[in-house]
Amino acid sequence: MKKLITALALSLSVAATAVADEKIKVGFANRTLNGAFFNGLTEYMKIHAKDAGYELITTDARGDLNKQIADVEDMLSQGIDYLVLNPQDPVAGIKITEMAKRAKVPTIALDSDIALSAPVITRIQANNAANNKMIGEFAVSQFGKEPINLVLISGNQGNLVGEARRNNFLIGVMDAQIRQYNQSNVNVISQVWGNWDQQGGLKAMEDALVAHGNKINAVYAEMDDMALGGIRALKAAGKLKNVKVYAHDGYKFGLEAIKKGTLQATASNNPNALTKLAIDTIKAYQAGKRDFPDYLYIKPLLITKENVDEVYNPDSLY
Repeated sequence: MKKLITALALSLSVAATAVADEKIKVGFANRTLNGAFFNGLTEYMKIHAKDAGYELITTDARGDLNKQIADVEDMLSQGIDYLVLNPQDPVAGIKITEMAKRAKVPTIALDSDIALSAPVITRIQANNAANNKMIGEFAVSQFGKEPINLVLISGNQGNLVGEARRNNFLIGVMDAQIRQYNQSNVNVISQVWGNWDQQGGLKAMEDALVAHGNKINAVYAEMDDMALGGIRALKAAGKLKNVKVYAHDGYKFGLEAIKKGTLQATASNNPNALTKLAIDTIKAYQAGKRDFPDYLYIKPLLITKENVDEVYNPDSLY
């Protein structure tokens, strides 16, 4: 009898060890790898998942919502325990999160936004409202009472994060103008689409210059990489000295542009901090936490020539 009890105890111990040794498997469905920021998300996700002892599967939807759906279906078939989703499309994103829910796989939305009806643990982002209001206020500190004749370089149509960024930049501009001068004087000359990368920003700015030439004195890009493309186009056209450029993300090469004075301001959307928060959220969920807010934000930070040296890291992946 004693031998039987000992054998049973040993069997239970081995089973418990096997469960303890089984790694958490996380799937990261990125919307694209076309652009430094999105590459940064994937690379930093690998680092933080490894540090946590998690197995990680990553995919690249290549900007195609149907491919992203197929990517997630494949990861679910591989038995992932958690899905981290950077949704290519907010509507298709809901479909993906519902698909994961049916498979009993909790989902975190990372970077790109998704509707509040989507069944996710939380949405992890930069604080786009706070960041971009600060950028808008900073633009007014540079322009004073002078009219701001603005080109918007946006990512892609329907993107909720891009919409939040440009809208809050404009709110920041108008609030500061009204508060300081009792009137608002910002004119959106054109909205062009840069598809979230530098080449797209270059082409978009070239198109805006052809259409509007000397009217433009300011550019706001929803992402630093697009702003860098816009700066290249302005420089090639001999217009850069007359145009102030603002952006968002805190990209390493964007910070270098701030040092040079070709980019006036950006704000932090650090993929290192974003992905660490995603992995930390999975750890908390694993430990039993369930009362997450709809949004978790990394710390807002305006970056200008005044503080860029404190933020700049030449060894950063992004």
